[in-house]
Amino acid sequence: MRTPAQALGTLLGTVLILALAACGLEPHTVAQPEASPQASTQPSAPASAQASAQSAPQAAEPTGPTNPAQAAALLTARLNTLINDTDPEAPAHAERRAELLAQADTSNKDWGLPFDLRALVNDVRAFDAPRLRQRWREHQQSLDGAATEYAKAVPATTSALEGGRVGRRLGPALYLVTLPGGDTAFLSTTRRYRAGARLRGVQVEEQVRKEVDKASGVMETELAEAPKTYVELPRQEAQRRTRGRVPALARMDALEKERLRLHSVIQAELARLDAFTRDANAVLGPRLLGRVESPAPAGFIRSVKRVAKTWSKDQYYRYALPVTGRAFVDAALKAHLEDRRKEVQELLRSTGVGRGRVRANMDLVTFKAFTASPALLSIRFEHYRDTGGAHGNTTCATYVFDLKRNAVLRLENMFTDLPAALAVLSELAALRMDQVMGGAPFPEGYAPKAENFSAFVIDGDALVFTFPPYQVASHAQGTQTLRVPLFHPRLLPLLSAQLLEARGGR
Repeated sequence: MRTPAQALGTLLGTVLILALAACGLEPHTVAQPEASPQASTQPSAPASAQASAQSAPQAAEPTGPTNPAQAAALLTARLNTLINDTDPEAPAHAERRAELLAQADTSNKDWGLPFDLRALVNDVRAFDAPRLRQRWREHQQSLDGAATEYAKAVPATTSALEGGRVGRRLGPALYLVTLPGGDTAFLSTTRRYRAGARLRGVQVEEQVRKEVDKASGVMETELAEAPKTYVELPRQEAQRRTRGRVPALARMDALEKERLRLHSVIQAELARLDAFTRDANAVLGPRLLGRVESPAPAGFIRSVKRVAKTWSKDQYYRYALPVTGRAFVDAALKAHLEDRRKEVQELLRSTGVGRGRVRANMDLVTFKAFTASPALLSIRFEHYRDTGGAHGNTTCATYVFDLKRNAVLRLENMFTDLPAALAVLSELAALRMDQVMGGAPFPEGYAPKAENFSAFVIDGDALVFTFPPYQVASHAQGTQTLRVPLFHPRLLPLLSAQLLEARGGR
């Protein structure tokens, strides 16, 4: 039984509809993008994301378009799901692609699709999705095969005493040798050497040490610090060993060539996938978010100020500071570089300043600007710092400025439900790292945590996240990025009012 309040609400709704009809108007509802079920190969979203999805109002399953505008909107939503939220190598991709093409053919026959959508559908029809996972498996097999071949024929170091100087003779076939670095070693040989002779071209083999006899009272550390003993190899024996490694070296060379070929194929396939996605999103973005004309990034930057100081050849900082003429923006950017400058000065207080210092302290900061609308400016600072270690380290810091409100947009300002958004971003990052590297060595770096996705800019209609070295991969694998369209089917309903107001458009 309905309550009096419910009955009153129904009556008021009926009166409103009749009033609109009398004026020749119809009630207006905002169409929601088609829901995007996940491919079977993707991990399920966390409980928080699932709860959010269940609590959100669900659009009714369309039974089919009844006019050209509906046909175009439905096809746009399905294209968005296929291109931006479906793993190209998952079974769901082929199923969704077939359904989309069938619907496109029907809609074009019945209503006539706009040119841009017809062109995009033809691109989807012609595009052959790459098989990057298979390529990465083959790439890994080449690496594993080379490691196996190496283990079969590990190269022996036969020139360990090269450049050493013969010391005194310790026995009928034993000499004490001083190495170029100052260490000492024993040389067992049947040849005779005079004291002070320099060893050139002598082929030797390290003598395997006996296991430590714990009952003897000799400590393992004492044995490790004792000079090594080398046995001189006859020339014929050294040549025989070298010839024995030739087949393994040939196999390793072939495997390395195959690995390089596969790596080149992967890069080409990845570039092809990215180009297709970029061109497709150039069509989808204006349809889903509305077209917004934005000034070029250089239009926001009035000048670039150079901030630098040099103490010695290896001790300095050099910064590039963009100047926009907007007090709020310029103060934030200047404060960031001022903090970096203070850090360098603190380092120099502990390591010393001037010539002859062993430890270097250099700090370089450059920047890149991005725009998304006349009111959205993003700055990404790229830092490189070398403090005298094995290599320098690269990091970044990002700022997204809402010029309408003179505010900095952080990740929590971008979405109405941050945990749900993070769950989606984590899934997309996992897929991207799978495509780019065959899987990230450090998956905790893209776990659904706000700190993992805190470095981002808005470039046009896309969020671009930056993962510096050591966050998701090793230093050798470099900085990684993740580009996600703002109109991604599962993120579009979560965009905040502040972001949409700053962007403009629809």
